[in-house]
Amino acid sequence: MSEKAGKEIHNVDEIGWIILDELQKNGRSSFKHLAEKVKLSPTAVIERVKRMEEEGIITGYGAIINPRKVGYSLSAIINLSANPGSEQIINDSLSKIPEVLSCWSLTGTNDFMLEIQVPSLEFLEELLTELARHGKLMTSIVLPSSEKRRIIRAPRLSMTD
Repeated sequence: MSEKAGKEIHNVDEIGWIILDELQKNGRSSFKHLAEKVKLSPTAVIERVKRMEEEGIITGYGAIINPRKVGYSLSAIINLSANPGSEQIINDSLSKIPEVLSCWSLTGTNDFMLEIQVPSLEFLEELLTELARHGKLMTSIVLPSSEKRRIIRAPRLSMTD
């Protein structure tokens, strides 16, 4: 383990990355399945997974929901340039809006970038009207052909790796 920028960095070997890859694809993979993939005993795999959980590398398991199947027909990205001094108010407001999936505080022209899912254009319009009280908005609707990457891979040392 090494320290970098005040954060603990844990080295993950090739076998660890195979296990992480499989668990990201299917969090319900059995230890037997994982053991077969990495050619170790299930007991050894259980120990590795437990260690990665304890080290905070694996932070949880969950289901991936198809938003369209549960009533969310639109996804959008909203860039928000906040009114001066309203950042805390915005943070408090956003935490109460369940349609906000992700919120990033940014440097540069925009102060926040939001990823949202809404059931309709009408709902999006209402949400934008509410958010516009806090600053200038720029909204992009995410097209259905877009892909969201959910799997974190082993870091490369350079672009040619």
